Amino acid sequence: MDNFDLWQGSKTAYNMVFKGSVDLFCLKAALDLKLFEVMASGPQDVAALAQATGSVPLRLNKFLTALEQIGLVSHNQSLWQLTPLAEQFFVDQTNHRNLTMLPFMDYISSIIDTYYLNMAKVVRGELDFTSVVPYPPRTVQDSVFYETLHRSNTHFPIKILTENANLDGVKHLVDMGGGIGDIAIALCRKYPELKITLLNLPSAIGLVQENVAAAGLSDRIQAVALDMYREPLMKADAVLISRILYPMPAHFCEMVIRQAAQALEPGGRLILLDLNISDPQNPNYDYLTHYLSAVGTDFAPMEFKDQSIYANILNRVGFGEISFFADYENILYQAVKQPVMTILEPGQPSKDSKALMPS
Repeated sequence: MDNFDLWQGSKTAYNMVFKGSVDLFCLKAALDLKLFEVMASGPQDVAALAQATGSVPLRLNKFLTALEQIGLVSHNQSLWQLTPLAEQFFVDQTNHRNLTMLPFMDYISSIIDTYYLNMAKVVRGELDFTSVVPYPPRTVQDSVFYETLHRSNTHFPIKILTENANLDGVKHLVDMGGGIGDIAIALCRKYPELKITLLNLPSAIGLVQENVAAAGLSDRIQAVALDMYREPLMKADAVLISRILYPMPAHFCEMVIRQAAQALEPGGRLILLDLNISDPQNPNYDYLTHYLSAVGTDFAPMEFKDQSIYANILNRVGFGEISFFADYENILYQAVKQPVMTILEPGQPSKDSKALMPS
């Protein structure tokens, strides 16, 4: 390595060892102390904060200084306050439910001791991953756990879809992977004539219905319990496959896309939104946390794949007019079902596939 590569490598290595440790464990301590919750009411001095959190004032002052260095608090004279970063991501989960880290911090914190610190034992086969909550969810409470996680990072997917998905003229959309309904609500608000059938597990249907009713859209968004991996979809003008394919192997992705194609008449639209996990310069640590859980489960299907394969699959299944968009660590494919479907066998390359690959 020359000096430039050595310097770049040292920054990466230092971040792995020092930044990761400081950021995570300072956040965990602050949340355990309920420090951010206490500070949400406004600027306070160390004495008041120490009393509210049960802390030793001198030690708390040093801890606040560390939090200041990583951008979570600031102080003016003797008063400490939260930064906008902390207020957005680590306080008030309800108001920031589509862009908050609180549910993820709760989840990661709960398995640090039992799983992450024992990763060598996991790799040796001496320890398995045990989910905090059963998956797939069996009860309403199980679904509350997973839907709270899933909806906590939908701000930018909603932005991408409302600004870039072409649903002009679409009357009925089937939403595969619609979660608790936040994306469907946003799309219905943009397209007044749109009605959506949202597919989810039986234990989550009531949660979706409550969310949709609170938004005043019960007449336009219907939640249906359906095994979308095995049962045929209802007919629609468009199908949205929303962030369910990224961890799955290519043959599974093709199976789901073929199911979507069967629900559409010629001219029907397919919209495929996915978490971007195939940028070699930008590892997706959101997905990596899930993937590391799969290390401890021998039969988990999660993998890494080049997501440019979607263009070839879409073309092979019978879609044309394929477009591609990428931003905010998400990718968006859109395609139109062609009047005459030329069905190719899975894995058979399309003659036009190269032209459809994103650059």
